[in-house]
Amino acid sequence: MKKTNEKVLMSVVAGMTALQGVSSTMMNISATTSHVANVKQTMTKSDEFESKLHDAKNIVAEKKIDFNSAKGAYSVASKQLEIVQAAYDARNVVVKQNYQATYDAIMNELQPILNEIESLETQINDSKKNLEEQTTLNDQATVNLEQAQKDLDAKKTELAELQNKLATLKDVADLTTALETAKSEQAAANEVLTSAQEKADTADTELTNAIADAEAKKATAEEASIAYDNAVADVTAKTNIVEEKQAIVNQFEDENGIENAKTELEAAQTDLVVAQKNVTSLQEAMRQAQTAYDAAVNAQQTAQTNYELAVGELEIAKTNLANAQESLNKAQTDYDTNQKEIEAKNNEISALNAQIANVQNEVDRAQADYDKALNDYNSTYSPLEQAKKNLADFESKYATELNRLTAGSQGYFESLGCYDILKEIFNVNNAFPSRGELASYTHMGQAGDATSLENMQASIAYLKEYDKLRKQNGLSTPKVSMVAMAIAQVNANYAQAEGNHSGVYGYSENLAWGYGEAGTGASPFRGWYDYEKKQYEAGNHKFSEVGHYLNIVNPDDETTGFALQKVNGVYAQEFGYFEEKDIVMSIDEFETSFNDYYNNLKSVDTQHKALKDAVNNANGTTTKDDTALKNAEALLKSKKDALTGLQNKFTQVNNAKATLEANATVMNNTVTEAKNAVQNAENTVNQKKANVANAEQALSEAKSGVEAKETVKAEAEKKLADAKADVNSIQARIDTLNDNIANWDTNKAKARKELQAAQENLKTANNVKTEAKKAFEKANEDVAKAEAVRDEAQIKADQACEELEKATADFEAKSEATDKAQKAVDDYNTSVETVKNAQAEMKIIGNQIDELKVCKESTNEKIDSLKAQIEVLNKSLTEKKADALPLEQFKTVLNDVMNQGSKADLTSVENEKIRAFLSQLGATVDERNVVQKSLEEAKNNYVEKYNLYLNAKEALLKAESDYNEVLSQLNAFLFEQNKETIPAKKEEAKTDSVNTGVSTNVEASVTTAGLALAGIVLTETKRRKK
Repeated sequence: MKKTNEKVLMSVVAGMTALQGVSSTMMNISATTSHVANVKQTMTKSDEFESKLHDAKNIVAEKKIDFNSAKGAYSVASKQLEIVQAAYDARNVVVKQNYQATYDAIMNELQPILNEIESLETQINDSKKNLEEQTTLNDQATVNLEQAQKDLDAKKTELAELQNKLATLKDVADLTTALETAKSEQAAANEVLTSAQEKADTADTELTNAIADAEAKKATAEEASIAYDNAVADVTAKTNIVEEKQAIVNQFEDENGIENAKTELEAAQTDLVVAQKNVTSLQEAMRQAQTAYDAAVNAQQTAQTNYELAVGELEIAKTNLANAQESLNKAQTDYDTNQKEIEAKNNEISALNAQIANVQNEVDRAQADYDKALNDYNSTYSPLEQAKKNLADFESKYATELNRLTAGSQGYFESLGCYDILKEIFNVNNAFPSRGELASYTHMGQAGDATSLENMQASIAYLKEYDKLRKQNGLSTPKVSMVAMAIAQVNANYAQAEGNHSGVYGYSENLAWGYGEAGTGASPFRGWYDYEKKQYEAGNHKFSEVGHYLNIVNPDDETTGFALQKVNGVYAQEFGYFEEKDIVMSIDEFETSFNDYYNNLKSVDTQHKALKDAVNNANGTTTKDDTALKNAEALLKSKKDALTGLQNKFTQVNNAKATLEANATVMNNTVTEAKNAVQNAENTVNQKKANVANAEQALSEAKSGVEAKETVKAEAEKKLADAKADVNSIQARIDTLNDNIANWDTNKAKARKELQAAQENLKTANNVKTEAKKAFEKANEDVAKAEAVRDEAQIKADQACEELEKATADFEAKSEATDKAQKAVDDYNTSVETVKNAQAEMKIIGNQIDELKVCKESTNEKIDSLKAQIEVLNKSLTEKKADALPLEQFKTVLNDVMNQGSKADLTSVENEKIRAFLSQLGATVDERNVVQKSLEEAKNNYVEKYNLYLNAKEALLKAESDYNEVLSQLNAFLFEQNKETIPAKKEEAKTDSVNTGVSTNVEASVTTAGLALAGIVLTETKRRKK
């Protein structure tokens, strides 16, 4: 930068020198006043730019000095920070090594005791399990024994009844003889029945044949009758023809025949007029019938339209009914959902009742403790003896709680009875190496570890924030799973050390580092949910970028767990599914459950410390120590407060249930209204169905009307046709009479021939009639004979049927007697067999009773033995826990040393070896803390120097920018001067030839100045690019 600035300055000086040369030459050449004034003005403007450029250069030089100074200070501060940081890291390594050594020393002594405790607890649990099994066996044996005794008594009663029944039965020999006789009679009756059946079948066959023959003869007679009737009719018709032909012949042979024909003609003509009038009248009747028929057709069409309208209205009514039914279904579904919610509240109330009962037991126990403390207070122990007794009694009674103070989440899981299914998660020797390695990052219950009670309690607030977010999205909240909580704890510890997901368990997981309190702007949900939700809604659906948000709002999640290391700012949430034997709770239930457990432990811890302090502070005075009494009173108050909290929650749930029940009434009314709507819709459908039926009836009647009118119309048509045929017949007769009169002789001869032919036809017909009559009479005789045979066959069939019925009745009676005899024998045999079975069953039941009595005696002995064994194991467990308690407290002191260094109180550590470890650790913590202060100072100094460096850099850049601005202004000025001067000198060259050489020099000088200016511009451009 320095060399560049020097180049710029040299270029500017060169340029200024060139410009000054031009001005001097111009002053020597031109003597005019105006030109001299112009030169002086130019020199003044140039001086001004030179002054500005000089000042800007000085400022750049000053800022350069400041920048270099700040940069040096920043470099020194950075180096100092690296040195102090290295020193801190070295000491922190030593602290960690000493911590691990101290922790290992404690665990070397504590772990064998813990192993023995675990072994004893396993033995106790196994013994309890065996005790429970033996108790169950004993109870079941008692129940079975009572039932067996009842069964034996019932069998005795049954046997007595069977024996009494057997005594009332006949002798088995008599019963057998009666059965054989009945079977013999039944066989004889069966033979008679078979014979009667054969006769009846034969008679039926003969009757069937006779009936068929008679029917055939009747058919033949009917055919003969028809043939005879036809022959008679033919003779009659031919007789009429003969008579008609004879009359015509007679008419022709009558002397007045022509006159009579004329008279008949006149009569026929008169008849024709009458017949024509009749046709006219019938044509009117036909028109009326047609009109009536058309009206009936129109009525049918109207009825058809009405029927279709009625059907359409019925379909609409059915649709309305379906809609009403759908509304009813929805209302019923809402009501059913409400009932399920009420049932859920009832279940919650039941659970609360159970919790209240448990806490009530704790209150009762605390009350008993308080009463005992009061009695002890009223006793005459010395303060020291009383304090020691109170402490011993307290440690004996609350040994489990005292051990759980340092057991972290393990103690809580044990209190729920689910640690057996979780312990493999924390087992470094897990059968799955990856899980064992993951577990190695966890130090159960240690301060700062995710399993510590404090961190576990802190997780509740984050779970509640999660619950709030789920509800905002209309989602139900998964249950808090103890499996998921345990997995979250080991993953959080792993994440603190490794800074990544473990990937060991197949749960969805959210991790975060460096956040703060739940429900604040520092909560991890600000990143997981708020930020990623915005990304998701903006269209970013990559799981790698919005996966935390998707995990939070996943509707399929069943369980969740949360863990954190509050000091280190590590947060882990698991999203999983229901595991077998897992214990799950709602977030509120988990909060209540854990806080009750935690507060109880803290209360026990506070009392324990107070009791220990009481022992340490006791002296030889006779003043009574009321510490135990106050502690018992405080514990009693704590338990009562917990009970009150549960009772208040019970009231809230009960009120919520009452609200649901009130809603149920409204919903039930809605259901009733919907049912009424359905009923009304059904009524409408039924009414529309009736309307359809009525319309269908009307349509049917209209169709019948059309059919009736069509019949009338057809009859009118027939009458009209007959009348027209009558007119035609009369007209033909008239034509015939006219022809006869006109051709009398010819027609006379013709009539005689026709008469002769008709007579021959009549003779033939009479012959046919005679033959037909003979055939008819013969057929009637055959019918009479066949019917006689049929009647005789009917009599025989009736007689055979009567004999069959008698034989059947006799056989049925003999069969019934046989069945009764067989039943009597079977009853006897069954009774005998039942008696034998009852006696055998009584023997079996008696053996069962003996076995059950032996079982009860055996289980009673085992129960007594197991109880004694458990008592011994519990005593050993109490002793081992008492041995472990001081070592567990060493872990607490270890955490204190990590936080306070050598200032931590080691007076409670009597173990010299561990005390030495703790002292050494305290010294290294002190050294680290001293260096840590220096590190903080170095960091602050580094930040300060770095900020000064940035400020100096910014000031330098601004000074250079100002300097460049002055250069730019100078460039512009020089270019303007160049443009104004050159044209003026060229004009002088034209007017005065003596000054031409001078003008040339001026141009050269200006050209030089231009090149210098070009150098300035080029140099500045290169500098800016750099």
